[in-house]
Amino acid sequence: MQRPRFLPAMVAIMTTLPLTGCGQSQGATTAHVRYTVLNTDGQPLREDFNRNRGAVRLVFLVDPICPGCLRGLADMGDLLSKLGAGAPVKVYVVFEPVIGGRAKDIPAAAALLRSSTSRLYWNPTGDFGREMSHVLHYWNGHRWVYAWDTWLIYRPDATWSDATPPEPAFLMHQLGGLPHTKQFPHLDVDVFAAKVNAMVEAVGRRDGPQ
Repeated sequence: MQRPRFLPAMVAIMTTLPLTGCGQSQGATTAHVRYTVLNTDGQPLREDFNRNRGAVRLVFLVDPICPGCLRGLADMGDLLSKLGAGAPVKVYVVFEPVIGGRAKDIPAAAALLRSSTSRLYWNPTGDFGREMSHVLHYWNGHRWVYAWDTWLIYRPDATWSDATPPEPAFLMHQLGGLPHTKQFPHLDVDVFAAKVNAMVEAVGRRDGPQ
């Protein structure tokens, strides 16, 4: 798989964030960060996703040391801070070991989101990214492109009822192996934020006074 175009500045960000040890067992914790290891059935992400039906759900697929991914996480942190704590939005971040990221790297990466409510998952086998490659139709005409550095939006009525996750309502990516097309748009945080805000507003109209 091809690496995205990295920004050296993100490396500097990583070195300024505190790195605390984090075990690899399910439910591993640190003073500030909690993540859960995904099993082969996508649990507990699947259960969490379905429990939060009715909210706009954001799924981020990242390597915890990828500079492009880290830049995206920081941008998503800005988006979440503008939405506010009461917004009907749930966030799930799946960390994958694509370029050497390890569980111990999760705390520094997660800190860029500046959100204590985001749910974090660690997929040490990388199987989830291979599965999502097919869900997202990441075929570039020659080969399947592994799903990472990818940002997904799910509508409030989306349900994970099959063995594999549902298709998102919208996605953006930062992958060199995919064409930048309407089907596979390159990450533009302003566009992504507009899509999220539109869905949040729709939820507000639905739940507001009749």
